[in-house]
Amino acid sequence: MSTSSVRRVDVAILGGGASGALVATHLLDRDDAPSVALVEPRTAPARGAAYSTGRPEHLLNVRAAGMSAFNAEPGDFVAWLQRQPAHSGTDPATLAPRFMPRRKYGAYLAALLEAAPAAARLQRVATVADRVAPLDTGYRITLADGGCIDARVVVLAIGNLAAPLPLAGADMLGAGQVVEAWDYEAVTAIDGDADVCIVGAGLSMVDAVMTLHANGHRGRIIALSRNGLLPLAHTVATPAAGDWTALLPLGVRARLRVLRGWVAAEVAAGRPWQGVLDALRPHVQALWTAWPEIEQRRFLRHAVRQWDIHRHRIAPEVAAVIEALAMEGRFVLHAGRAHALEAGPRLRLRYRRRKDGAEAVIDADLLVNATGMEKRITRARSPLLQGLLADGLARPGPHGIGIDTAADGALRDRDGRPVPGLWTLGALRAGSLWESIAMPELRGQALQVADAVRARLATSSP
Repeated sequence: MSTSSVRRVDVAILGGGASGALVATHLLDRDDAPSVALVEPRTAPARGAAYSTGRPEHLLNVRAAGMSAFNAEPGDFVAWLQRQPAHSGTDPATLAPRFMPRRKYGAYLAALLEAAPAAARLQRVATVADRVAPLDTGYRITLADGGCIDARVVVLAIGNLAAPLPLAGADMLGAGQVVEAWDYEAVTAIDGDADVCIVGAGLSMVDAVMTLHANGHRGRIIALSRNGLLPLAHTVATPAAGDWTALLPLGVRARLRVLRGWVAAEVAAGRPWQGVLDALRPHVQALWTAWPEIEQRRFLRHAVRQWDIHRHRIAPEVAAVIEALAMEGRFVLHAGRAHALEAGPRLRLRYRRRKDGAEAVIDADLLVNATGMEKRITRARSPLLQGLLADGLARPGPHGIGIDTAADGALRDRDGRPVPGLWTLGALRAGSLWESIAMPELRGQALQVADAVRARLATSSP
């Protein structure tokens, strides 16, 4: 490849969803901004797995008041909503507690990027990155479309990677018999009379059920998860808990005893239990990193699902729909471990029931994969990540989750040393920080990475 065919920029951001768009917005917020390439195959920026949905029933899991893109401007999202025709003149006190459609939040992030003072310094590259290799002056990024970018620094902002179905026989199913929950158009296109089996019972499952309901689905909807637990609902609650620092020296069992005590006290006083979790919310990273490895592993083995359904809650109106469908018998959730799929005109999912280990089956016309994100980087279906591991530019994070990073988000190489000029944020930092995918963390990390990028550019040769 001739050097004239290589695009050159100061910063290459690999991934243009929420985290990548936020880093770019910060970098382009001044007139002396660096040149930035945003590598993202989607036609619109800031629409990653969460915000690419166009479905109005897919709501944010946080009230509008908590969704500003900037820590320093907590009311920014609500102020933006007020400027939109649909909400013009609406009192901010009315907008702040609402759970807005996620498509509106994607539009908000995209508007921030487009309005950045140095937006002309941004190059949109509509493909994905397959490889990152060191150069004397930075990195060369090989693109899936055959092109290359030479960048002085690189930010990995690839977001959530979908987990494959971990089932024998999945590759034998016919076309259209398996739908990915994050493929919103495919879920929308499901036949209204089809019997649907959903593997997984987290937020992706909730999205799929909400779309089926909005489309007037008439067939059966059956979900299967290992624990048979659904995300719980938000409510109006004042953050209320004891001194969170008292939890720092405690192990998993002791912390849970204390938390249950706090919850019991709130309920006895006639207040919602959610206030305890809301009070702990800003301190989750500190609580995670205070644990030694053995306690983190104990949490992952025994408590993670209970934590998830209490921490990652859903809008009350969404929870009400799920509850109503269950009461009517139109939605059923089973608890068990799936182990095989059998192909045919109708597929058959075999699983072992959680309560007694007995073999059971679910017959359906199609299956929705709602197993969520792939947390273990070694299993990720990403040539980019697998190349970084193979080249020693990255290593798995704690417990094999995500990528190991330094405090500022710099990747650690196979020997544990920070890699100069190579950062990440968001889901890939979950092993190190645990709480790393929600907006309060993403907006802080995006600013942190942007500041680190500027500092690196200021001290390195172009």
